[in-house]
Amino acid sequence: MTTNLSIKKKLLIYSFFIQVIVLVIFSFSIYKALEISTLDRYQATLKVILLDIVDDLKEKNNIVDNELDEEKEYNFEPLYIRILDNKDNTKIIQTSNFPNDLHSDNTYLDSLKDGVINFQEQDIYLVSRIKINFNASLKIIVEIATTKDMLWTTLENLLYILFFIVPIVLIFAVIGGNFLIYKSFSPIEKVLEELKSITAIDLTARLKSSNNQDEINQLINEINNLLERLESSFERISQFSSDASHELKTPLTIIKGEMEIALRKDRSLEEYKQTLNTSLEEVIVIEQTINDLLFLAKNEKDLISNDMQTLTYFDEIIDESINEVKNFAKLHQIKIKFNLIDTIEIRGYSNLLKIAIKNILKNAIQFSHENSEILVKSYKKDELFNISIQDFGIGIEKKEQNKIFEKFYRTDKSRNKNSGGTGLGMSIVKKIIDIHKADVTIKSKENFGTTIILSFKNK
Repeated sequence: MTTNLSIKKKLLIYSFFIQVIVLVIFSFSIYKALEISTLDRYQATLKVILLDIVDDLKEKNNIVDNELDEEKEYNFEPLYIRILDNKDNTKIIQTSNFPNDLHSDNTYLDSLKDGVINFQEQDIYLVSRIKINFNASLKIIVEIATTKDMLWTTLENLLYILFFIVPIVLIFAVIGGNFLIYKSFSPIEKVLEELKSITAIDLTARLKSSNNQDEINQLINEINNLLERLESSFERISQFSSDASHELKTPLTIIKGEMEIALRKDRSLEEYKQTLNTSLEEVIVIEQTINDLLFLAKNEKDLISNDMQTLTYFDEIIDESINEVKNFAKLHQIKIKFNLIDTIEIRGYSNLLKIAIKNILKNAIQFSHENSEILVKSYKKDELFNISIQDFGIGIEKKEQNKIFEKFYRTDKSRNKNSGGTGLGMSIVKKIIDIHKADVTIKSKENFGTTIILSFKNK
């Protein structure tokens, strides 16, 4: 029924029903409390009158000499008094107004204990009784009664009051609840209006926040943080798309140009081979770029093909990585030296770690001077297991160092086809290191070289 209603209207309906239930329970509680208290007051009065009659009887020699005028004495109306013989429960004396429809059950009367006051509700009457010894030979039951008219009148008056007051209280409660609900939702409505003006085309807009520390302001701050992250993500996606398009378009343009030139006239076999070799080199670049893009596009779960392993000898992973890039290093006339200082166990994914180390080594090789060295070292420092890869190449400007993990980013000195690479290697490294909850640090100086340090927690 409330599916299509707004939250404000739902809250108003729910609060209305809750208030109705609370008021009904409250009214019923008052009704029962008044009923019990009034009945207790009646019983207390009957008890006092009954004890007074007993005292009067003790002063008389004959029961019939008692006047039974307590109704006038206590100004309590109506009051019915009767004295019964306990032997056969017959009447000895009673007031003239004693009702004929007030009967006494012999079994109940026989069960009364001496000197104990008992109360009984019988139809419209409230009855109090006590069994006493009048003299050595006679035991009597003193019985007084009154109607419950006064009780019903009191309760009826209460019901009239409740029927009048409860709707008024409910009306004011609904009005107050409606005011509070709409007042509370007013800031949210403003936020919704401001959000409608923010689109994917322009994510620079932000919601207006206040100095209040309430939940609404916290929500606004979180939405602004979300918008900031979305804006940053959209910018990176836009830049990524632009760079990816450029990186794939360039080799395709080269291939197209080589083929067009080769087809303009007949060429020698060597010229055709040269054209095919150039095209093949560009196809390899395209293939590597696509593979790297696919790697970066995968989720962490897709990259992790097996459970995290305990790498007992991490130096084996480093050795394997060095061996796999050795031919590439020889091509650039670079030597790689590995210095194992500490061997430490860590938990990680060997296949991913090998990719990260190989990418760093390839970068070091590409940007090193010919006939230079690359130093690889593993050591423990400050509770961390570190792998450092140091080259003595062209280095990186300080202002460029924070950008090398961006996709397709190359320093100005490396923006040439001779250096090779797709500009995605260090982005892949950063993703793998993040998966291992590790850190990567760059130390570099122009024309002196670069050192990349991977730091893992010892587990």
